[in-house]
Amino acid sequence: METPHNKLKTGDICVLGAGPAGLACGWAMEKTGNTGYSIFEKSSVHGGNARTVNHNDFLYDTGPHRFHTRNAEATRRISELMGEDLHSVDAPARIFWQGRFVDFPLRPSQILKNGGFLYTLKAARDLAISRTIPSRNDVCDNFSRYARSRFGRTIAETFLIPFSERLWGLPGEELSPDIAGRRLPGFSLLSLLKETFLGSKNSDHLEGRFFYPNRGYGQISDRIAECLDPRKLHYNHRVVGIETKEDYIASLEINTDSEKVIIKPGFVINTLPITAIVSMMNPRPPEEVMRAAAQLKFRDVILVALFIDQPYISDAAVTYFQGSEYEFSRAHEPRNRSLAMSPEGKTSLVVEFPCFRGDDVWSCNPEQLTNRLIKQLDKMGLINGSSVFDSDVLRLENAYPVYFKDYIQVSEIVLSFLRTFKNFSTLGRGGSYFYGHLHDFISEAFDVVSAINQFKSQPQKTHYPN
Repeated sequence: METPHNKLKTGDICVLGAGPAGLACGWAMEKTGNTGYSIFEKSSVHGGNARTVNHNDFLYDTGPHRFHTRNAEATRRISELMGEDLHSVDAPARIFWQGRFVDFPLRPSQILKNGGFLYTLKAARDLAISRTIPSRNDVCDNFSRYARSRFGRTIAETFLIPFSERLWGLPGEELSPDIAGRRLPGFSLLSLLKETFLGSKNSDHLEGRFFYPNRGYGQISDRIAECLDPRKLHYNHRVVGIETKEDYIASLEINTDSEKVIIKPGFVINTLPITAIVSMMNPRPPEEVMRAAAQLKFRDVILVALFIDQPYISDAAVTYFQGSEYEFSRAHEPRNRSLAMSPEGKTSLVVEFPCFRGDDVWSCNPEQLTNRLIKQLDKMGLINGSSVFDSDVLRLENAYPVYFKDYIQVSEIVLSFLRTFKNFSTLGRGGSYFYGHLHDFISEAFDVVSAINQFKSQPQKTHYPN
């Protein structure tokens, strides 16, 4: 339900974007009794790039999302919100390597099985060298150097570097070591030797346990949206202009289906890409800020969902493809997260193509891309191409920020400028140029709203805090 344009109030808190971060801000305001807010979403749906798509009798997520319990407060909030609709999933993540599934993060015993004894010895030797002999340059200023120094040349160049280059769209030497994140914990020389020579399988580096909603990850966004006053959530409202005056946001220009609306906000909470925000500002931000914004990149993604007439493909929560010969980076089988995602006796496979708008993959005809994918997966032996009876193609813009080597310094130039506006705050993947997850943004949203509410209660304050 839309609020008539003439009821949009001057002085409201305006939230830009109804993805997980924007919805969490509205949720936090409802929880604290703050009804003076509006959320503006350019599309006709909420959830951003973390929603669930309904295709005939199938459900699939816009990526292999999972809810980890890394933040106790966010976990408590989501658990209370979802109740019995949230369950635990214990399924492995895997790499497809030489025609077999290999556990990811890497399990040494399967390196031996797939790579052979000589390959495993070479990997063990390189790993030992990387851990015991200091590098000529101890500063790992790019991901390739980090991967080789942490895991040895063999493992780095077989798995980590080629996969990361396709995922992020830049050579490993141009990527920040920060992209390693938490994805590569626990792989050690000791575990490699124990599994190779003693047959031990007690290494703790296998990832796979997480929480997941019964009807897809987007059910979390749906449930949060249900907590909001529907009159506060405005679909098909695209922000096209931002007027600034000294140190505050003076007005927002918003396009609807039928007209342009000018709103004078009391406070703005942004979750849109910061590159888009500065490009809409009038007066134009300083040239240093605009040059920095021009260096920031967001990776786009094409999802190809294949609907398959067979009960299952594998037991993996997600499968990664590290070879440079692949255009796609990973795939997930939704039914391995919840049986409600596919009809009985059938399954689906959602394959992710990371790209930039304008790339050959992005511009490819959907039918051609799908047919090419089916042939390649069939040739790999991952699926029987003749069992695919339907498909769907979805394009996701600005899926995640690219962590190039100097991204922290460059993004900070833009973020520092935005912090000069007293009635403006920014969060989310696009809004903070941070590859965060739902638990991060829930926690941040409640912190931001708490600070705004505290300052709102002080009448001597002209603007809210940032």
